[in-house]
Amino acid sequence: MAGLRSFDAFPKTDESHKQRSSKGGLSSILTYLFLLFICWTEFGSYFGGYIDQQYRVDDQVKETFQINMDMYVHMPCKWLHINVRDQTMDRKLVSNELNLEDMPFFVPYGTMVNDMRKIATPALDEILAEAIPAQFRDKMDPSALRADLGDIAFDGCHVYGSVPVNRVAGELHITAKGWGYSDFERAPVAEINFSHVINEFSYGDFFPYIDNPLDSTAKVSIDNPLTGYIYDTSIVPTVYEKLGALVDTNQYAVSERQFDPNAVQRGSRNIPGIYFRYDFEALSILIKDQRLSFVQFVIRLVALLSFIVYIASWAFRMVDLTLVLALGPRWSLRYQPGSDSHGILER
Repeated sequence: MAGLRSFDAFPKTDESHKQRSSKGGLSSILTYLFLLFICWTEFGSYFGGYIDQQYRVDDQVKETFQINMDMYVHMPCKWLHINVRDQTMDRKLVSNELNLEDMPFFVPYGTMVNDMRKIATPALDEILAEAIPAQFRDKMDPSALRADLGDIAFDGCHVYGSVPVNRVAGELHITAKGWGYSDFERAPVAEINFSHVINEFSYGDFFPYIDNPLDSTAKVSIDNPLTGYIYDTSIVPTVYEKLGALVDTNQYAVSERQFDPNAVQRGSRNIPGIYFRYDFEALSILIKDQRLSFVQFVIRLVALLSFIVYIASWAFRMVDLTLVLALGPRWSLRYQPGSDSHGILER
């Protein structure tokens, strides 16, 4: 047992052969402080997790999805015709599924007019905090609104609600009655004006607090009320997941253009209106909050700290050697005047 007590697999240098210096002690203190800082950041990363984004082939099999919209159109509701048509050649009149109410047309404060908003990609925590499912409000009583506003002209239409449609590429058309689609009535030219305000436009479950590219935008045509507007949207199914909470929604990119039906070439047929074209990307995005296991965290922390100590010791030696060769022994980081210890060559 006495021999076992004296056994040391890692023999140490005898104290009489060591030379201590304040500079070496200072470098050790700085190294220890840096190690504490690394530990603090690693513990924060372990408890806070990290965001993992995965792109995968969209494996969702759904027959339908819904389009959510809340917008003002500068036309009386009685002249509006709203249809959905998809690539299966299925056409659906959705005017009766949406809520339409007459209103004085106006552009709310803070709305981007004739311009697109710049939407920053929200963080995972922000999405989970704002992803509160909801439905559009109940329809107002137009007669009560007329009583409150008196003689103000009701020259606009408030269109809002959710429409279930086939989950294939398609288009949502907002046109005037008798223009493009056959109808028993035809909207007079003087009543047609497709200037509009989009308060909300999204796909899938309705989350009112999540911003979308078309939210709070407006298109106002002063010179030609017959101007038509086309929005091409590309839908990317997106799943947000953290600590068991899951939000299945859709992001979309959009491009826009407008046209003047009176300036098109002969043979083409552009009907004034507002057109939303949508298509689905083949990929979906999974944004997930991940955490390392405790064993992985310990192994990573030990490896990282060991690497830092190893690099710091070699950096100290290289700097010390450089100073000795360039300026002499007295500039060594190990040199300590008046030290009682002696090097092995000084005995």
